[in-house]
Amino acid sequence: MGIGHVAVGLGLKAADRRLNAGVLIFGAFLADFLLGWFVLAGWESYQYPPDFASRHYMLFTFPWSHGLVPDLVWAAALGSLVWVFRREPRAAVLVGIAVVSHFVLDGVVHVRGLPIAGPGSPELGLGLWRNLPIELTLEALMTVAALVLYLRAAQDHSRGRRISMVVYVVLLGALAIGGQATATEQVGRSGLIANWIAAPLVFAAIAWALDRQRSDSIKSSSSTASV
Repeated sequence: MGIGHVAVGLGLKAADRRLNAGVLIFGAFLADFLLGWFVLAGWESYQYPPDFASRHYMLFTFPWSHGLVPDLVWAAALGSLVWVFRREPRAAVLVGIAVVSHFVLDGVVHVRGLPIAGPGSPELGLGLWRNLPIELTLEALMTVAALVLYLRAAQDHSRGRRISMVVYVVLLGALAIGGQATATEQVGRSGLIANWIAAPLVFAAIAWALDRQRSDSIKSSSSTASV
């Protein structure tokens, strides 16, 4: 699942218009961000199946970044960090939901390997990746729904910013879905680690920049209304 995680972060924005979409998107990608560091440290691993060129997906051993119980811990940690800066329970809870959503979405698409509580615990994975056209269609529909939710919540944003967000997400979705559908070459370890660490930061940073003005204008409007 790639653009689907962006869709979750973007869609959750509708529940709190003051919370920047970039923060939610980073939360939705936190598990992959941690995966990069944990593979680098040797705590988690991945492998390419012999028929990767036809499967288009890898297999993982990632109990600490993608396990359900660890993800709940990461959700609490990032949510607490948001609470420290925002002092708003709703924002903290939404970020926590974004983090845990990664386990839910990956549990649908991964063939196996998502542990409940760490190494040696039962593993989940419904394996939708086995039917890639359906999986990619699901991600595309999620992205459309997320954009609709975002745009409804972005009525006070400038037209240019809203269009920019749509263009950004559509391009990101096209690259992610196209890359998944056509992946045949095995990427080296350093390239994968760099992608897992950098992509969440880049995706979130661009979304944060596009959503920043609207967030600031909402705060300004709220302050004016309270005077």
